[in-house]
Amino acid sequence: MAALKQNKPNDRYRIRAVERALVLLKTFLGNEADLSATEIGNRIELDLSTTFRMLVTLEEHGFVRQDPTSGKYRLGVSCLELGSQFLKFNDVRKSAVDAMQKLRDQFGETVHLGILDGNEIVYLEKVSGSHAIGLMSSRVGGRAPAHATAIGKVLLAHLPAGELGTRLPRWKLNRCTANTLTDWKELGKELERVSENGYALDNQEFETGVKCIAVPIFSHKGIAAALSISAPAERMDDHIHHRGLVEELKKTAAGISNEVGWGRGVDQVGVSADPRATQKHRKTPVRQNVKRTRATR
Repeated sequence: MAALKQNKPNDRYRIRAVERALVLLKTFLGNEADLSATEIGNRIELDLSTTFRMLVTLEEHGFVRQDPTSGKYRLGVSCLELGSQFLKFNDVRKSAVDAMQKLRDQFGETVHLGILDGNEIVYLEKVSGSHAIGLMSSRVGGRAPAHATAIGKVLLAHLPAGELGTRLPRWKLNRCTANTLTDWKELGKELERVSENGYALDNQEFETGVKCIAVPIFSHKGIAAALSISAPAERMDDHIHHRGLVEELKKTAAGISNEVGWGRGVDQVGVSADPRATQKHRKTPVRQNVKRTRATR
């Protein structure tokens, strides 16, 4: 099983059967809703007998369920319950929901809250705009490539010094649209601009016709999440140039940051767009971190 063969510092504490079950559950992420035991076994490189026993066990605990007609499997209600508990007790999400709704009411556009997981972002919350955007594929719990999204670029730009170069050594910058940045040098320059400006722009880089602006949210531990607004390109340009969207988004994020423990009030937004300015240990530019990452590929 390829996903289990990597050597890691805590290998001696890992339980192989548990890890196999978790890898099995992850096969449903980003794939079609229903999968047969054979399809699952092939994807996680396990024999059919072992895969079937795992599925029976997971079904008994509600993590998968089998369609009686097709015989295929899909995620069970226990997965929903665990996900709901995570969202329920996520402090950033709880603090952000009301503010996100106010932003939606003010601009009429879709508002997202996301976190970084590896080289992807995960949407924690979404407040749909009053204007439908048929192109937008985002959903709570859904994922998108970090390098192609405003949320992702904000989160990458605010990683601690050196972390980008160590956590993503084999990351390929896949193209989503004609505007997607697929060169490490260009991405490095972009992340430097994000760090300096305090916000990121997705200029139709993930979905053609859709622009997105994102800003960071900080907790007492540092970067915690990112807040964004998405809209069709022409409406987004109007929001930015005539309705002060960027400053309003920064102010909202600063308020949420204050609630989750950053200790920085809304009145300080204009003083420092980037709370990391107080972190004297961060001396390495983002672009240098990206270059190191590229060199290890």
